[in-house]
Amino acid sequence: MLVINARNVNEALPLGIMHLKAAGKEVAPRGLKTIEYPTPVCTVYKRPWERVLLEPLRDANHIFHLMESLWILGGRNDVSFPCMFNSKLAQYSDNSLTFHGAYGHRLRSCGKDQLKEVVKILQKDPDTRKAVLQIWDYKKDLGYGGNDLPCNDLIIFKIRDGRLNMTVCNRSNDIIWGCYGANAVQFSYIQEYVAAMVGCAIGEYRQVSDSFHAYLDNPQWEQLQNISPNDVYNHAYYPMIEEPTTFDIELKEFLEGQRSFFYDNRFFSDVAVPMYNTWFAHKETRDGAFVIDQILDTAWRQGVEQWLAKRGDK
Repeated sequence: MLVINARNVNEALPLGIMHLKAAGKEVAPRGLKTIEYPTPVCTVYKRPWERVLLEPLRDANHIFHLMESLWILGGRNDVSFPCMFNSKLAQYSDNSLTFHGAYGHRLRSCGKDQLKEVVKILQKDPDTRKAVLQIWDYKKDLGYGGNDLPCNDLIIFKIRDGRLNMTVCNRSNDIIWGCYGANAVQFSYIQEYVAAMVGCAIGEYRQVSDSFHAYLDNPQWEQLQNISPNDVYNHAYYPMIEEPTTFDIELKEFLEGQRSFFYDNRFFSDVAVPMYNTWFAHKETRDGAFVIDQILDTAWRQGVEQWLAKRGDK
């Protein structure tokens, strides 16, 4: 197994591309030409809260990444909310209404709230090795022939030296759109949520990718091959949760459209709401830049500035 040790996603992406370019083999699952690393790959993020990918050539849709992550934490599976920020996502729904493999729905809304249960387990026994979340469901997924089979299948938490470490097991990981794109945001926020609810610091995030690959028809595969590892990240950590007892309530309100600037958890008023407003200012008037200064997490602000500048916002 290849292990990639990185400070954050900005350092990990070029390292992953370098290894895949050097040793990858061409395969074609479902007829799609793919370059795949010959063994599983484990990416170890030392500072997973540095989750905003700032490589200009990657041109990540940062607003979508944040909104999808909050949607996952909210336990949702509806098409409507995330597709406001990425309409192409709808092609993965079998019925245009819900997603079969939605991570948050699997974790929080399928009979048991696994996030709450794992918090209780870790609080009761901080040394436990039994804090495991299941996304893959063999009854639903083995032999499923639809459009949305979950790629990330298992999450394991372990507290050591006062820090919550997390290992995510992934069966199929596109390194450009998935591993070093959406996944680095989605799962680092799940890790941050559990750590805040348990009351401990955030440790390492380990992403184990069984099929570590890139699609050869993705033009970014060629464009990104000469970027250099960059572990410079001049942004302070901006916590998502300050008041654990009201976070889930405020998250539900945000996702359901009850948005204000009065929250116990300032992340909503200082980051999520202005990023949401920036998106719609961009879509409606091409002037998303006028609300950028309201985004107080400077990493997200820089990422959104880059994304809007490429699209000619005033």
